[in-house]
Amino acid sequence: MTSQTRYCLEMLPRVSRTFAPAIRILPRGLKIPVTVAYLLFRVADTIEDCDALSVPQKGELLDAYARIFHEAGSDELYQFNAKLDILPCRSHDEQLVHNLPEVLTVFHTFSKPLQTHIAFWVIEMSRGMRKYAQSAKKVRPSFLRTMKELDEYTYYVAGTVGYLLTELFSYYSRKITPSAKEKMDRLAESFGKGLQMVNIIRDMTSDLKRGQSYIPDELLQKYRLNRQSIYDQENADRVEEMLNELIRNAVKYLDQALDYILLIPKEEKRIRLFCILPLFWALRTLQKIQQNTLALLENDKIKVSRCMIHKEFIVALIHIFSNRLLFSYYVHIRKQFNSLLLTPLSSKALSQQ
Repeated sequence: MTSQTRYCLEMLPRVSRTFAPAIRILPRGLKIPVTVAYLLFRVADTIEDCDALSVPQKGELLDAYARIFHEAGSDELYQFNAKLDILPCRSHDEQLVHNLPEVLTVFHTFSKPLQTHIAFWVIEMSRGMRKYAQSAKKVRPSFLRTMKELDEYTYYVAGTVGYLLTELFSYYSRKITPSAKEKMDRLAESFGKGLQMVNIIRDMTSDLKRGQSYIPDELLQKYRLNRQSIYDQENADRVEEMLNELIRNAVKYLDQALDYILLIPKEEKRIRLFCILPLFWALRTLQKIQQNTLALLENDKIKVSRCMIHKEFIVALIHIFSNRLLFSYYVHIRKQFNSLLLTPLSSKALSQQ
């Protein structure tokens, strides 16, 4: 193992608490490509999220970052590194950006088709990050005006990840037929968006305290709320209704994510497990939020217990070879939501077996 590969594997758990354990489950041929792809996505996300940069500075860095993959030359990397003096080096995420050459060294060991897949989606995410970049120096909390903009934002930050994972899975596994790949492509965006929507709902209060908001103006206005009044006790019922709408939207995406997973061949046990665990954990997180909305508004950290995480791992491991058992267990969790009026669930992937 090269020092650069070791750097990537050691950096992953430092910049991702939830994704790193899942990546360890993947088969050997996917572990390094998915790790590197995640770290490259993380670089774009870190630039967009850095509170020390202005919007123009973020745009300049993101453009320079995208050019590394678009032009595929050493000059582009040199130009990117030359601009990094404006980016602090305080956190592990920011250290990752400054150590980008380490990650790119591993990236360039991949086959050309694999590099092309990763580069395309890194460029696409960087383009979206540039569009929605904010700055602590000029905070614009209501930067998402409509539900359509929320949909586009989640596409850039998470739908792109779903598409890239599908490319990597199908490149690795001959068991994923062109027909299955085509069906997975239609669901890949929802797979990423569903997990991202859970993050947006869970982190709503902490984001607001940082001067950011991913709850669109359109939705707040629908429930006669604003970013201050959601904390008022007299508005608790309307806040709960608004959160329930967000949760319903997230569950619709997660329902499609389940169909995505059921299309993965049963022989690819590790890939299925890699996908199903975040889905179960996301559904459990939504369940906790929906059962205790006030805790979310009081900034209590909403997270699934270690005991529940371990339980879902064991259940997934037992059910992983059976689409019907996975579907039934997912429905079992889904039914525990309180009075959400979720639409009945029917799996297209299951009916096609």
